[in-house]
Amino acid sequence: MDRKTLSIILGVALIASFFLPLTGTASGLDIVKGPGDWKKYLWLIIPICGLFLVLGEMNKNYLVSRSMLTILPLLVIVYFLILGPLIDGQKFDYIFKGLGKGYGTGMWIAIVSSIVLAFYNPRK
Repeated sequence: MDRKTLSIILGVALIASFFLPLTGTASGLDIVKGPGDWKKYLWLIIPICGLFLVLGEMNKNYLVSRSMLTILPLLVIVYFLILGPLIDGQKFDYIFKGLGKGYGTGMWIAIVSSIVLAFYNPRK
């Protein structure tokens, strides 16, 4: 599979994951529209990066560098799953015991597609 096809498929997967349940029954859109502090808006980075990846591959002209678009969704997920709870004062071992519990379909799709985007870079 070439890079163009892979980027388009994974970009669409990132966009779709935002509208599927991330935690329990709450989608990314529900989280952004709901109450909370400024951190909830970081979830918007995932579909925006997916949209820019798809548009960049269609036009062969990226608005932002492709490497930044592939690593940002992974950084957002790592922040919300590991760094955010650690900054809020949760114990380190509790963070890793809770990984994977209560994730929705959208979270799993976002995790897998962001890891593949960040680390698998086929040549043209």
